[in-house]
Amino acid sequence: MTSQSEGLSNRHKEMNNKGHHLNNDSKSSEETLNDSMYEIVNYTEKLFEPLGYKVIMDKSISVYHCQQYFHIAGGPEPNILNKKYKMIPDGGIIYISKNDIKIPILIVEDKIQGTNDKRYFQGKIRQSTGNAIERAAKNIRGAEMIFANQEIFPYILFASGCDFHHTETISKRIEMMNMGYPNHYINIDDNITPEKYKMNIEKIMSEIDIRKKCGRSIASVFIKAHQWNKMKYGSSFWTKDERIYIMKNIIDKVRVNFS
Repeated sequence: MTSQSEGLSNRHKEMNNKGHHLNNDSKSSEETLNDSMYEIVNYTEKLFEPLGYKVIMDKSISVYHCQQYFHIAGGPEPNILNKKYKMIPDGGIIYISKNDIKIPILIVEDKIQGTNDKRYFQGKIRQSTGNAIERAAKNIRGAEMIFANQEIFPYILFASGCDFHHTETISKRIEMMNMGYPNHYINIDDNITPEKYKMNIEKIMSEIDIRKKCGRSIASVFIKAHQWNKMKYGSSFWTKDERIYIMKNIIDKVRVNFS
C-alpha cells in the first residue's frame, strides 16, 4: 500500500484500549459507504472511459432484469411480472455500458450486526445473536444471475459488529452460504497495534480473488469484528478509506478482464 496505506495506519494511531477512537468517522456506516461509492464511481470512470465505456450506478435491479441476464446464459424466460420485485444492495450496482449493452462490474453490500456490546456497557442482559446476515444469501443468488455470462464475481460484502466475532456462529453461517470459502477477517481487540492492523489489511489485499471457483460465484466477504464484552459499539466499523482501498483493488481486477 502506498500513501493510502499510510493513511489507514494514521487513522488508528489514536485508538485506546477500549476502541473509542478506532472509528474516527462520525458518520453512520451507511453514509460512509455512500461516500465511498461516489469515489469508486469516479475511479471506475477513469479506468473504463478510455476504453469507450460509460459508467452507470444503479441502486437496485429487478428480478426481471436479473432473469434477462441469466436467460442469455441459458436460464428461464424472464417474467415481466417480476419487474416489481427488486434486489437493493446497500452500496448499489456499478455497470459499464457500450453500444446499449450494460455489463455489471461491482455489487456492494454493507451489514452491521450486534448490539450486545451496547447492552453490556449499559448493564443489560445479553441477547441472542441475530440472523439478518442470512438475508444476504438472497442478494448473492440474484447477483449470480447477472454475472452468469462472466468468469468473475465482483460481489463485496462488508460486515462489522460484535455478532461477527469469531467466538460467535454468524461468520460461519456466511461461509456456509458462500460455498465454504473463508471470510477475510480482522479481529479488533485491545492488543491490536497500528502495525499489526496494517499487516492484516495487507494480507486481505493479497488474498482477494474475484474469479469464479469450480464454476461457482463466491462473494468477497470482509469482516471486521470485536467481542461484545470487550469493546464498545462501533469499534469495528469499516472506515471510508478501508472500503475505498478494497473496492479499488477489486475494480482493478475487473479492469483486467476488459483489456
